[in-house]
Amino acid sequence: MAKVQGPMFSVSASGKFADSMVHFGLKGQNIVRQWLIPNNKKSTGQGNNRTYLAGVGRAVGKIQVGKSIANQLVALKLIKGVHSKQSFLVQYVIKHYLTSTTAYAAQMAAMTAHTASLAFGTLASNLNIVDFVLPYSTIGTFNKSLGLYLIAQALIANGLTGTPYTLNITAWTSASVNAMGTGFTS
Repeated sequence: MAKVQGPMFSVSASGKFADSMVHFGLKGQNIVRQWLIPNNKKSTGQGNNRTYLAGVGRAVGKIQVGKSIANQLVALKLIKGVHSKQSFLVQYVIKHYLTSTTAYAAQMAAMTAHTASLAFGTLASNLNIVDFVLPYSTIGTFNKSLGLYLIAQALIANGLTGTPYTLNITAWTSASVNAMGTGFTS
């Protein structure tokens, strides 16, 4: 049921309206979008997409607002409109690195073979990031280390400055991963 304040569409509204549209507020703006009901809520494609979204989103969520990484994303004007650092980075990672199950497998293999893969795992544990799995996904468990590995690639690709973002991901060491971790919180 939609909750309306003032005449419809003039001040604000929130919730579902007549099974056709959804009203909600986001960053001080009133948003209306079409109400969608997925044909198959638990298809393997939906499961894979939800796994990507949850796996990356959990890692990106650990980047604190007002800290080094978040500040650089804002300074580089990468976060536009109603986006947040969370939505920007999750969307970027999925669009550039997780375009298919094959791309996912390739990224997982690259992260596992990386010389600093243990450091990515340690950082994920220190940040309380957990593995994520959905039973109807065909990609299996989204490794908590992979989210951080993909964020590192996205930060390099988007031109963050300073150590370790001037290095190619293949040249990263445990110290590079720790430096990124420090940028999450300080």
